[in-house]
Amino acid sequence: MGASTSKPETKVFTPAAPVDFSASFLAQLENSTESDYSRSQYTEKYIQERVAAELKKLERETVSKFQGTLKESLDTDGKNAELDVKNTNAKIEKLTKILEANAQFFKVEVDANVAAARSNVISCLKENKGKSLNCWEEVDEFKKLVKQV
Repeated sequence: MGASTSKPETKVFTPAAPVDFSASFLAQLENSTESDYSRSQYTEKYIQERVAAELKKLERETVSKFQGTLKESLDTDGKNAELDVKNTNAKIEKLTKILEANAQFFKVEVDANVAAARSNVISCLKENKGKSLNCWEEVDEFKKLVKQV
């Protein structure tokens, strides 16, 4: 049991190339209480504080913009406009008509032959699940009719 010493030994390695550091630099390194871990913790804390500050700043700006927009929408010529159901319904009705008119532009009316060919392709694909190559004739006919349109 007493074969080894209980005190840690200091091992000194001598480099092959000469390395010279100033005495003040070596003393500063030996007396430094900071380690890599503590420096990383300080850095992480600093980053978190900056992010939190930026988020608070953005939140304040967003709230102020929202309040300004809300105030503008409620004020008309400096006077508080009364919000009533009749005006709101009129606006909704107007927007609905505009949307319906726009929807008419996107409707495509197809020829009866094209619709029939489309239904033939769909029914063939339903009958031949997993064997879509069996419907190549119907698909080819559908393509020809679509190209004509």
